[in-house]
Amino acid sequence: MMEENRTNEMETLVENFKSEYSKFTEKGNKAAATRARKHLQDIRNLAKDLRDEISKTKKEMVTA
Repeated sequence: MMEENRTNEMETLVENFKSEYSKFTEKGNKAAATRARKHLQDIRNLAKDLRDEISKTKKEMVTA
């Protein structure tokens, strides 16, 4: 269940990034560029957290 929430969160962040990036590239909206970069940072942070969780789970599986 937790994994599904995290993947849904990642999908939402990617969709938000795509929307803001499109506004920037197609319409020249400079504020959208800032929001797009923020979404990329959020994606990066979530990806790091997911990597840590996967590594922890993998180690627990090996020792079990």
